[in-house]
Amino acid sequence: MQIIYQSLHNIDLNKERPIRKKMPSDFKEFIENYVEFATTENNSSRDYIPIDPNRTVINCVGQIFKNSYEQNDEVSDDTELVSLTDSIALQLLTVEKGVQARIEQMTSIQKGSIVQALLKVDEAGHSDDSITGYQYVIAKVEHSEWIDGNTLERNLGFPGNNKKVWKSAVINISYIDDELVFDPIKVYVDHQAKYWSEQFLEVKEAKTDWKNTKEVLKAVDKVLKPLKKVSLADYYNLRNSVVHDLQSDRDINYHEMVDDVIDGYHPLSDDIDLSSVKDKLIEEGGSGNFDTQFHSDPDAIKISARTKIRISPLIDVTVKEGLPDWQDSFRIYTKADGRTYVMIKCDDPQTLSMFAPDKE
Repeated sequence: MQIIYQSLHNIDLNKERPIRKKMPSDFKEFIENYVEFATTENNSSRDYIPIDPNRTVINCVGQIFKNSYEQNDEVSDDTELVSLTDSIALQLLTVEKGVQARIEQMTSIQKGSIVQALLKVDEAGHSDDSITGYQYVIAKVEHSEWIDGNTLERNLGFPGNNKKVWKSAVINISYIDDELVFDPIKVYVDHQAKYWSEQFLEVKEAKTDWKNTKEVLKAVDKVLKPLKKVSLADYYNLRNSVVHDLQSDRDINYHEMVDDVIDGYHPLSDDIDLSSVKDKLIEEGGSGNFDTQFHSDPDAIKISARTKIRISPLIDVTVKEGLPDWQDSFRIYTKADGRTYVMIKCDDPQTLSMFAPDKE
């Protein structure tokens, strides 16, 4: 990976324009860390596609790429690139001012700077030599403000160890047959902030919430299904936890969900290898079949929201999934003669009238 061009702007909502910052040579490590997080380290993102290639950010990114490409990836004249990166930073400042005006009675937008970088990506794996791969990274990163004790001027500082990325977008660009192509854009937000994708980047989801919810459950079923033969109870408990999350109508971070479900669970059977289950679930997160950040859509799993439990050759019990503390409705009862029964809590008089009371 080669960083062809980079820029840094401070986004100050009290200013009319973003403040472009000169980057000293030792700031290169910061840029590389931000880029590394956005492109490889971060495993939570959602795929988006451009609404219109003429919108501000996508249009500017395309022009930045073309300008650099025409200079053979060796930027000797950055006049146009400075103007274009300024325009992207101004778009963010303008959008954030509008958002802050709407939410100022409740909270504040995270303070930060915007890092931009054009990358040349190793495309050795492509069989078609005419394909050249590039990425454009936009990241809003944490900074802190402090007052110089001598000059009393306000300065910016960046944390030395914890280089926090609030939000990012990785825009994949290719030249195919002399034509500019934008592949799905990977967007990350550290908390719900629709303005980053909708108003700033002006992109739309490549996959719907319904599809993501459906595909996550399909992936989980693929991993958990073999557990049925090992321990039906453990299979049901683990799947039930996932279904409960997906039916909760909330923001889903897939990898955090996997951590919560697996790390907090104690198997009933010693034959369940949770570390192997977790590894397989994490592997499914990299399949590309679903976004690892999305908002769950409960409607997507209504048709598969029940599990059948075999009680005996003659009796099956169907249990709705996604219910917390479902096991509280069941009890094991052993009679004096050694016969074992499953007792099920029932509050329906009509159902109770169908069965004879126990004479013991």
